[in-house]
Amino acid sequence: MQISGLRILPPIAIGRLGSSSLPMDAFRLDVDPTNPLDFRKITVEESYKVDPATGIMTKFTPEKVIFKDATNIDVKNGTVRPVAPFLEVFAITTDNPDQLVPLTIDLLTKAGYNLDSISWHVHLANIKLYRRTQSEKDKINAEITYIQSHQLIPVDGECANFVSGRKLPLGHVQFIQPTTDFPQIRFRFTPGPGRIYGCSTTRIPDDGSAPEPDPLYLKYGDDFLLYSKDGDWFNYVEGNQERPILTNPAGIFAGYDQGNNRVSWGYVDDECDGRITIELKKSDGTLLTASAHVCAGPPAYAPDTLPVRVVTDEIEQILLGPDVDKEVPIEEAQEIVRRALETVRLMNTAIMNGNNYYGRPRPASMMPAQDSNDFGRMYEPIMAPSIVDNLAVRAIHERVFNGIGTPSTSTWFDSALRRPDTIGNLSNEERRKMPAMMRGADGRALCFTYRQIHTIIQSAASAMFQAGATKLNTSTTTSIPVADVYGQLHYKGNGNPYSVMARSAISNCFPGLEMDFRNLWRRAFKGITLIENNNFIVETEEEFSHLLYHRLVGVAGKPTMVPTQGPTFPRSGNLPLINTFNPNGVSFMEWSNGLAYVLQHQGKEVECYFTKDESNTEVVVSAADLNTGNANLVRVVMTVNNFFEENSTAINNDIINAGELTQGLCAPWQNDYRECACYYWAASRPDYVNVVPGPDGISRGDNWMAKKRSGNYIPDNRADSRLLTYDDLFLDWEGELNFLVKGNDALDSDGGKKQA
Repeated sequence: MQISGLRILPPIAIGRLGSSSLPMDAFRLDVDPTNPLDFRKITVEESYKVDPATGIMTKFTPEKVIFKDATNIDVKNGTVRPVAPFLEVFAITTDNPDQLVPLTIDLLTKAGYNLDSISWHVHLANIKLYRRTQSEKDKINAEITYIQSHQLIPVDGECANFVSGRKLPLGHVQFIQPTTDFPQIRFRFTPGPGRIYGCSTTRIPDDGSAPEPDPLYLKYGDDFLLYSKDGDWFNYVEGNQERPILTNPAGIFAGYDQGNNRVSWGYVDDECDGRITIELKKSDGTLLTASAHVCAGPPAYAPDTLPVRVVTDEIEQILLGPDVDKEVPIEEAQEIVRRALETVRLMNTAIMNGNNYYGRPRPASMMPAQDSNDFGRMYEPIMAPSIVDNLAVRAIHERVFNGIGTPSTSTWFDSALRRPDTIGNLSNEERRKMPAMMRGADGRALCFTYRQIHTIIQSAASAMFQAGATKLNTSTTTSIPVADVYGQLHYKGNGNPYSVMARSAISNCFPGLEMDFRNLWRRAFKGITLIENNNFIVETEEEFSHLLYHRLVGVAGKPTMVPTQGPTFPRSGNLPLINTFNPNGVSFMEWSNGLAYVLQHQGKEVECYFTKDESNTEVVVSAADLNTGNANLVRVVMTVNNFFEENSTAINNDIINAGELTQGLCAPWQNDYRECACYYWAASRPDYVNVVPGPDGISRGDNWMAKKRSGNYIPDNRADSRLLTYDDLFLDWEGELNFLVKGNDALDSDGGKKQA
């Protein structure tokens, strides 16, 4: 018998930050078949303790899952338990070439190897600073090679612009020692504590103000001083760049406003992402390798809730295609609608709709305000203000859920779901389509993936019942078919909390929390690199150097953008929406759906059209404009890159580099928890909590960011002293923010508010 291939599962693993010395225990999520629209049940599973010196595991089953170590829900000195993913190694053998089987000591021995034949390589990076400054000296990299020992190893990031001798702690890794009880080859990544570092003892609070002591320096002392004042990140100014290379949204870092610009305080966080690779050295000296991509991001603060659109939705669309031609089990469509319900359950939908708050218009950042700010569309609520209370919207979703599979729902869904190529239509009719009130990766109204849309419509049409069709908790050590990429993608692994899975991470990123998944499509075509948030080309190989700073405006006969239209005054009808910042009224279509059909031709050539000249300004073209007779465009045949390894869900090395999946996130990540329109990231960043019906039948509840629970929702406003401030989050996010179970503040999976 020979080993012909290796796989690491899960292929994408989410580590979640926290400073507790105890990692979060394992759990799965179950749907109650008798009440499928209730909150998912958090079910504890066998968990593992790992000796930091020997790497030996011992098992135990906890009574409950503790999310935060604190004596009670009101104390502010609690610490969050980090999510530390176990990675499991599987092998393909000549005896069983169609199955992935656990790689164990016994299997190694039978194939002529031993444990010394294995080594691990870790490369993690935080390049948030580089993403802004474009200075190579601002890249933070941590690389550890040839790991064969079993002790816990720190992962420390190095950067040319750090203070001499300083490194950024990015967590720990450990090669688990296989034993008789646990013979499979495993590796573990434990993320960092969620610390913030800086470069100065003082900071300027506002433009024109004198420097004041930095509160983070007052808390941490000289340990806070990580980054050199001579580096580009300290006092970096965003807003005056020559090229349109900024993150979208821009200015999402800690600092102060200086006119129309944003000035950085030089803060650095410990989020990161990168590859963990196993190498098996063969007798001829060649290597068999496999990799998994890991990220370090914020906790899943509502661990019994899943986002409406997640990373696995994007990957399924790439691997399985955007169309769904065969019959679809009704459970698959219900699962999508269930996630939509879970999302709105933790949103103040009245505020997100654009309703006034006690007579005050535009009380917070929401999609109606974004449409107005971005394009000058007339400001008005999306739906009638009287029908969008949280409880009413929940009831609508429940009716939709229960209606799947009944006669005529296929036609209704076909007209009720927003299509990705209609995001530029800001009419009331279009804005009310599902999913409503939410923002997507392109900054416009959220759409499902094409595959999600077609799954819902096809399921409603065929109504094929098949209990248990949706694989929520794929976790086994028996075997997985090599060709079963779905099973590999959704493999949770033993000893892992559910929140390690890519299925728990949001993908409708703007920019995201666990990762900015828009970066996956930057190298969709060989030889060019796109900016993650539109069609501007930021890097090329020599062959395509003539396309640098041009725009990719059409692929395979389809434009990459649409014109924007909407009302500018009551009863005006749809008019072209243009302004100084967007003179052509462009709505760029996110890459995931925009390239969904093209990515079914990986490795093949496709016809692409680019602007003839460099184009800092976005332009609009139609499908009819994409022809060789158009003097403003140039036609180039491009090759579509391969996104994943063959018969695998491991991301191809040509697609993403270490640090790139987190590079566009807020810096520090806590900055994203205030003044943002993306409150529909309910699993990671809840909004409306402790919700109950009021005496008038209207919902009552708290803003998750409120310092005290009063039962009265307070819209997000940086000037409101009743809400947590940016500094509150920078200084003590662990103590201030609560986990939620069944929508209510909790410390553990039982909903407990006290601990021994």
